[in-house]
Amino acid sequence: MAQGFLYAGFVVGLVLLALVVAFIGRGRREYKVAFVTREDESLGDAMRRWTDNPAVLSLVFLAIAFGFGGAAVLFIGGTGIPAEMASSAGAFLIGATVLAVVTYLFYGSYTTARSWGLKRSQAVLVGSWVLGALFVVTVSLRLLGLL
Repeated sequence: MAQGFLYAGFVVGLVLLALVVAFIGRGRREYKVAFVTREDESLGDAMRRWTDNPAVLSLVFLAIAFGFGGAAVLFIGGTGIPAEMASSAGAFLIGATVLAVVTYLFYGSYTTARSWGLKRSQAVLVGSWVLGALFVVTVSLRLLGLL
């Protein structure tokens, strides 16, 4: 039964990878050699150029997805996996999920505040306020015994 789920997940992953390659490959028939930084740009400009590239974002997403998938397989692997490795994979999954949620909340509120016309420091304040509110809610739920 578990092998069927793993096989189905593998097939879905291959289909997703094929769709990403198909969508990224459309209209990109030119080959240009580009270095990480050009002579006339700073490292920040090069990073902005890389983060605007959909291929880079897709590869990062796939790397994160495979990382989560590998940790999940190690966590629920069964008797063939040592207990220490399974518990480490579980701790990694919890930590990575918390980090992803916190980063998503901060960056989402920061970007929204910037799009409303707030300055950078004000947008950071909004993002920090959201994380502070999340912390207060988490501590309150923990004190009430709901977490």
